[in-house]
Amino acid sequence: MLRNVACGRTSAWPNNDMRPELQTFDGRLLCCVFLWLLYGLWVVGSLFFMGLWLVSGFCVTSAVLNAVSNDNWPTPLPFAVQLNILAMALYEGYHFVTRDSQHTWPFMRRIVRYVCHHFPYFRLNVVMFEEQEENDQKDGHLGAKAAIAVVEENKRPPCFESDKHALFAFHPHGVLSCGFSINGVHHLAFERAACRWISAKALFLFPIMRDVLHWMEFSNSTKESMQRIMRTGQNLCLLPGGIEEATLYQRGRHRVYIKKRFGFIKLALQHGYDIYPVYTFGEEYTYHAFTHLQWLRCQLNRFWVPGVIFFGNRLCFYLPRSDVDLITVVGKPLRLPHVETPSREVVKEYHDKYIEALQSLFDSYKGVYAVDPDAKLELF
Repeated sequence: MLRNVACGRTSAWPNNDMRPELQTFDGRLLCCVFLWLLYGLWVVGSLFFMGLWLVSGFCVTSAVLNAVSNDNWPTPLPFAVQLNILAMALYEGYHFVTRDSQHTWPFMRRIVRYVCHHFPYFRLNVVMFEEQEENDQKDGHLGAKAAIAVVEENKRPPCFESDKHALFAFHPHGVLSCGFSINGVHHLAFERAACRWISAKALFLFPIMRDVLHWMEFSNSTKESMQRIMRTGQNLCLLPGGIEEATLYQRGRHRVYIKKRFGFIKLALQHGYDIYPVYTFGEEYTYHAFTHLQWLRCQLNRFWVPGVIFFGNRLCFYLPRSDVDLITVVGKPLRLPHVETPSREVVKEYHDKYIEALQSLFDSYKGVYAVDPDAKLELF
């Protein structure tokens, strides 16, 4: 008996758990190793470096205060702290000298895509481009039967080209952004799109994580960084909800933090970008999360601290549950005019249109791709 099943699932839908290559130990290992390393670096690595910085900061502060109060030479720092400071100085120096470089690693991208395609982690992961699928229908309308058939066939090759002035806005963020990662960054559907993937600035503060993000063609979410990319016309993918949306995560609920997100709309207007609303059904079942003290956890977001406590896989808490139908729908584009200095009223107008487009996308496909066909999209 399958759990967390999309309500439109048929016997013809793929079940990756039954693939022959995943019946071996090597296959099972390969399907987990990438997420184990990536999410491990994200979760465990971030905690490790934060702890290391706190200890180093405490030792340095204690040494300085001791020297000032006793009017003598400071106590030598522990060797581990000295080593950490030296390593950080060399690491930051390297990135300062090479700051104009993209630090990408195309070979690594191809390897990761290959593993994700041939050894998938989730029971099902599919990407569907609404506009192109509708164009294939005789009546130009993608009904429930056609939406089911899209997943059954699941054979559409990469179809979106590069430098189309396209901004893909992914929802929901979820705990660790499985839809954004598996059905976006590392999915063949976006291979030709040559997107620049946008992530939180805080993630680029951590050594090694910063390098991995650069290898995967990520950039930080600062206004300056996005403007630099958009001036070239390169396609962009981002998660407008950010850590606030992650904090709001509740298993089985469709929650989106969008009502106060005007920045990406303004940038799209200034650079003449079309915005594609993207929604991933199944993201809401990838983890279990602590749901109490929401107000307090939301306050932590002001200090760039994710207010989410979670667990997924029984064998490794930070790995998501794999018994999920992860289906990402890329909606029709919201066409925006090119307005170099948009007023607040204009930004608000297109922000409202974007929310309407996202709501329409969700309502159109929840009856097929959501676990609960009567699910509601909660907007914050």
